[in-house]
Amino acid sequence: MESIDKLNAIPVRTWKWLGVNETRLAGRIPEKIKYDRQPLIEGNTAGYMVAPIAAHSDQIRFMTKKFAGGVSQAADEFISSQRNSGYFIEISEDAKLTKPLTLYYELDAKNPSLVDDHFIFARENSEATVVIYYSASDFPAGFHGGMTRVYAQKGAVVHVVKVQLLHDAAMQLDAVDAAIEEEAHVEFTLVELGAAESITSAKVCLNGKNSSGQINSLYFGNQQQKIDMNYELKHVAPGARGLIESRGVLLGKSQKTFRGTLDFLKGAKGAKGRESEFTVLLSPEVRNRSIPLMLCGEDDVEGQHAASSGKIDEEQLFYLMSRGLSEVEAKKLIIEAAFAPIVAKIPVAAIKDAISENIRRRLADV
Repeated sequence: MESIDKLNAIPVRTWKWLGVNETRLAGRIPEKIKYDRQPLIEGNTAGYMVAPIAAHSDQIRFMTKKFAGGVSQAADEFISSQRNSGYFIEISEDAKLTKPLTLYYELDAKNPSLVDDHFIFARENSEATVVIYYSASDFPAGFHGGMTRVYAQKGAVVHVVKVQLLHDAAMQLDAVDAAIEEEAHVEFTLVELGAAESITSAKVCLNGKNSSGQINSLYFGNQQQKIDMNYELKHVAPGARGLIESRGVLLGKSQKTFRGTLDFLKGAKGAKGRESEFTVLLSPEVRNRSIPLMLCGEDDVEGQHAASSGKIDEEQLFYLMSRGLSEVEAKKLIIEAAFAPIVAKIPVAAIKDAISENIRRRLADV
């Protein structure tokens, strides 16, 4: 099918000539192909239920009214209609899952296209971590379209980790979305290290009093890679707390667009939001664009933006080289240290090792 336009639209448009109001998937989306490699699911044996998402469409339809929406309405409809994998995951009330619930997806020549749609329903005072891992064999021209929604009832705590290590020639279109009720907390940790073109969205609605949400992201662009991100925190209720933390590296002729929005709606008294983005530029030919945006309809709120980009700190580099490291080794150490706080949030050792290996391979071009 043809590509999808008007993706990752910024909530309030700016000058058109800047080219940041929205984006489009440049590549052609493949026709629907059945995905036969259903994910291996690991986790606790009690405290949760996993079922095909189609069996819970009516229940999901009722809850989706509380969400902000994904990459775009057209993209959401595409994923819902074309999905070839997807699960409804329900965490039981008061259940505390001690092991992460992990889904492993892999693209290959027989399964080149994956469109997965997941819905996580965390009942009151439950706790769970869900990890979704996307990898690829040597098949290059894969496509991934995904959507993961989380509805957290009062007092629930949910951590969703999505790690994308697709082939450097693949395409990705992915969205995460959360609706969070009173005293609940949802955290997303998003790792984008593969695909020639990656368009991702993360939207969090802090609907309940004293609810909290966090978006952590890690990206690494090299060669001709294009990365487009749109993150939004909607502070709806009193005392809501939101945090966005993004770290990345750009090499070669890669391009990155980051949209980060803190939105304080009328009635969100005492709400606090903070956004931090840090990008290391390792080539004069990269294109780095950051669009921090703060919207405010309530006077009793606190919002903070912090965005920085630049080369590796020369003093740090000199210090490490004075201790016997080569320039390349010193650069690798500095970048790995910058990524460490986000990588440390991934609870599966094998996936963490795969991320570290991928980063080291990419740093070979430094």
